[in-house]
Amino acid sequence: MSAAERFVKLCGEVGNYTKKITGISVVDAYFGSDEFHPEKQSKDKTAADLVHDIHQAFDVLRDEIDNPLRLEYMMGELHSLNVVVDWLSGKEMTYAELVEGLFHIKLKKFSQTEIDKNIQLVEVLISEFPGDDLRDKITRFTSEGEITGEALKSLIENELQEKSVEVGQMFRDTVFSLIGASVPDKGVQYEAVRNEPWSGYNWYQGGFKSLNQFNIDSKFNKDTLKNVIYHEYEHHVSNLWREKAYLNSQNLELSIVPLHTGRCVISEGTADTAKEFLRVADDSPRMALVNSLSTLRQMTGINAAFMMNEERTAADEAVDYMVNRGFRTRESAEQSINFISPTKKDGSPNFFAPYVYTYFIGRTDFVLPMYLKAAEEDVLPDFYKTIYMNPYSGSSVTWNKAFEWM
Repeated sequence: MSAAERFVKLCGEVGNYTKKITGISVVDAYFGSDEFHPEKQSKDKTAADLVHDIHQAFDVLRDEIDNPLRLEYMMGELHSLNVVVDWLSGKEMTYAELVEGLFHIKLKKFSQTEIDKNIQLVEVLISEFPGDDLRDKITRFTSEGEITGEALKSLIENELQEKSVEVGQMFRDTVFSLIGASVPDKGVQYEAVRNEPWSGYNWYQGGFKSLNQFNIDSKFNKDTLKNVIYHEYEHHVSNLWREKAYLNSQNLELSIVPLHTGRCVISEGTADTAKEFLRVADDSPRMALVNSLSTLRQMTGINAAFMMNEERTAADEAVDYMVNRGFRTRESAEQSINFISPTKKDGSPNFFAPYVYTYFIGRTDFVLPMYLKAAEEDVLPDFYKTIYMNPYSGSSVTWNKAFEWM
């Protein structure tokens, strides 16, 4: 069995293990040969078996893989899978060790000073909007254009479906034209769902198509939905190029897309920077405020995750914090708890508890600074080629090395 086959087989086995414990597979997408489909891999291996096999795979990779970036990428992914197994098997580790082990980034908690600075920015931006005080202004502002339930379902499956075609054309015109290459794109199907811990999710289906689901238990407004459309479509685009790279190279490891690895940091970072990639310019006071509020809520959401998982703060206290410092509604804060809590309501591990860090850090520490540098140095074509045509660049482990040329 080759190193790549061993890698994909292990991803499937770890995915079956995580699904048994949490209800969710660590495998997010697969579009390789039927023989190595995750569902066909062992569902009976213990944590000790999996860790043993992962350690053996490290040795095989070192012996077989000559490309340094490919080797480093695969080693980083395997290390993350090892941490996943250790975590879900009950091995004692702090939340910091979990986040750093999975994503190869440093755990972060924002200081009161940093949060205050962002609140002050929101206060300046919202000063011309109606309301009696800051909280009242924010409440009024965020309720404008708010949409939920059946109205949201109709919007998602009609207007957003149409908008996705436009966004796909924007990628072709703005990004792929600079690359000087094309990729098949059979589009994205939009669907409304309920009872999920996330607000939106891109499920790549293989065959150059995706399913984008939106959780209509969450409240959206038309302003925030604009950002979500770009974010989720960029996930689709990244996987289009990954599938093309797999078909061209036949490197089997590219056919599987695991969660909870260094790949996720760059994946969420590029998705959160999609508006910059597409040069979507909206300098209106309204969108400036939308973006500032979003940043504040991301930061306080990260702090709430730190409080619950690292400091073992009770859920009610974390909700109060997001309400008071992130200026969320209580309903919105309680919905966020489903994503960041260390355990689900039934007491089982919450698979998404460490994931909240990937978005903010992926954008601010990795993708956005490199994009801005590429724009300043007038090398955006090579920047996009590195992201989309070199799939081994797409990890927090390999990112800086992949951009050494710049």
